[in-house]
Amino acid sequence: MAKQIRKQLPPTFKSYDVVRVVAILDKASVCANDPNCRRPPKVGDVATILEVYDDPYGFELECCGVDGFTIWLGGYSPSQLLLAPVNE
Repeated sequence: MAKQIRKQLPPTFKSYDVVRVVAILDKASVCANDPNCRRPPKVGDVATILEVYDDPYGFELECCGVDGFTIWLGGYSPSQLLLAPVNE
């Protein structure tokens, strides 16, 4: 089986980058059936990229509270995110 070659996309984000959520496209499925979700994601939330997916190109994010516990986990596309400033 041939190895999949990643599409030529700008390397905007990488694992462990801190990003800000600027759009939520599928509000119906956010936190659905996740007993560990403390609240649904909101525009403006800051999260860390845990995984980068190739096909479709996207990211698994984790948002944590000041207590260090996970608030939510979720999958996002590049159009839903901006790189957050380092001091956030």
